[in-house]
Amino acid sequence: MMKQYDVLLIGEALVDFVPEEGCIPGRFRAVIGGAPNNVACGLGKLGIKTALLARVGRDAMGTGIMRTVESCGVDTQYIQIDRKRPTTVTIVMPESADMLRYAIYRSESADSALDFDEIPDEIFNHTRILHYGSLAAAAGQSKKTMEKSIERAKGSGVITSLDVNLRPNSWMSEEIMIQECRRLVEVSDIVKMTKDEAKTLKIEPERLARSKKKVVIVTDGGNTATIWADDCKVSKKPDEIEVVDVTGGGDSFMSAFLYYYVTYKGRMSADNFYRSAIDFAVYASSISVQRFGAIESLPVLEEIEQNRR
Repeated sequence: MMKQYDVLLIGEALVDFVPEEGCIPGRFRAVIGGAPNNVACGLGKLGIKTALLARVGRDAMGTGIMRTVESCGVDTQYIQIDRKRPTTVTIVMPESADMLRYAIYRSESADSALDFDEIPDEIFNHTRILHYGSLAAAAGQSKKTMEKSIERAKGSGVITSLDVNLRPNSWMSEEIMIQECRRLVEVSDIVKMTKDEAKTLKIEPERLARSKKKVVIVTDGGNTATIWADDCKVSKKPDEIEVVDVTGGGDSFMSAFLYYYVTYKGRMSADNFYRSAIDFAVYASSISVQRFGAIESLPVLEEIEQNRR
């Protein structure tokens, strides 16, 4: 019998090479990354039943990804192993704007070849939420696989969740990126984006939430985060903290929000729920950015609860 999952995630799992001295050339530190992968690990560390649909190479980096994801409590049985293509790698560019921080080397890599035929069809009947980012839509076969997965999930009544997560360097053109990302926004029930991403996509968050009946979340780094949903608007500004590394901030926020959604949605009034949810997510993100790394910076439940007291 297939397991029941709270959140199923689909998308990139890769290795980030981070310059240790903030410059290129220089020494690099290899860390496991990829936004859907990071969110999966964040959910696993919070105790949520989570599985990851991704594709990695049959190489040392792919093995490292599998071990790291599994250590966070994520089910890895649906991660595809590609015998021909290598695991995708990314160079984190120092002193670059957020959308341009990552140079992603994915041409002919495993991440670009996620195969829908290797995904058990019944898995979409055994999850509450399907979460993804926009990056998979920039790669040929993975794009088709994600599209089919979203269509199949929606047909089964699964809630669809998108973290826009724009990476302009991974697209053929900005026009194509905007077109594809707006299409993903249209089919998603939960949409998270930054303030800058909303401007790039020419989206008015409040109007989107009201007209399309979506949960729309907008973050802005260390500034106020806002949720529009169910005719509610709630906002939360993070406390003043010493920021060490912003790498895991957005993924920590997303994993914390999804944790709160599957755990508490429907158990309180809409206004109280979203106020508590944004409070929880902001605290999680604040903990993450005070530590180095992405997955290693993601907090466990006890840490968030302690910081909220």
